[in-house]
Amino acid sequence: MELSIDYDYSYLASQSQCEDIREELLQRFVNKNNKCVLMIDAALLRQRTDEQELISILSLRQVVRVPVAPQYLTEEFFPWLIELDLSSGEDMVIFEKSIQIALNEIEPQKIKSGFGRLICGWLSIYGGLEDASIHLGKTALQRRKDKDILLRYYDPAVITLCWKILDDWQRQRLLGTITDWYSIDGDGQLTHRSGLVQQYAQLTFSLSFSPETWQDIDMIAIVNLILREYRRDNISKTRLSEGQVFKTVLPALKRAWKYMFKNKMDLVDYGLHALNFSPAFDCHPEIIRLLETQCSQPGRSFRDAISSVSPKQWASIRAGDDSQPL
Repeated sequence: MELSIDYDYSYLASQSQCEDIREELLQRFVNKNNKCVLMIDAALLRQRTDEQELISILSLRQVVRVPVAPQYLTEEFFPWLIELDLSSGEDMVIFEKSIQIALNEIEPQKIKSGFGRLICGWLSIYGGLEDASIHLGKTALQRRKDKDILLRYYDPAVITLCWKILDDWQRQRLLGTITDWYSIDGDGQLTHRSGLVQQYAQLTFSLSFSPETWQDIDMIAIVNLILREYRRDNISKTRLSEGQVFKTVLPALKRAWKYMFKNKMDLVDYGLHALNFSPAFDCHPEIIRLLETQCSQPGRSFRDAISSVSPKQWASIRAGDDSQPL
């Protein structure tokens, strides 16, 4: 995966990226007998008035619904699996349109407005779609302290980051009979998750998350807010990739939590400082002193705690100078 990104979401960039992703996916699926399974978040269909042409086509297709949390959600919230034959002209239209939509819906302003991600990805599945849908549906519901938690792994904004948290065993358990899962991340880059060919049925679907893993998963929503702000501020510049941002800010967010910063705005601000100044900005002796002082004053925000640090002093931290007092 690329460490830096210069995708700027412009029309020309989107068109070029769409063609590149189309060609790459076609090369991957030609080795799968041209069989591709499109996964969509059908709960968003009603909101997509500008995608009526695709919706009309899909409504005529045989779809397999993924029963996520059926005891809590109705069928209209179930993701769809749609098998495509890429040697068919009609299916190629759906395939190409899905790539266009996936790139269009990551435009920063749409993300900010809560537009959502209709296109979950393009899958290769070993065996039947029904078995895969049951596995995916059951795996989506995980237990945490005797409560059911819906793990929205099918949302590209979740799975790309969640994948970096899971170990190899958990990844394989999550994928089940899915051997390849491609999706487009928030930087317009094609991502790939691969699994082993699983030829046995799972009897349980727990991913055995530890308390620490759950804490990291809780941070995914915060990291996505940080990514939104970071991309907005650097849309025309070379910037860190989604994966690198996650790798940079997650340790900082854990330290923020220890300093009792649990407010959403505080955590977003903390993560942006890790990106904009230094991944370990809060390990500077004087920043540590300020943050430890904050801990003794409940109710103070992160901004309050660092309000005495001047732009010149932040420049010193960015340069890696921790020998001088602020």
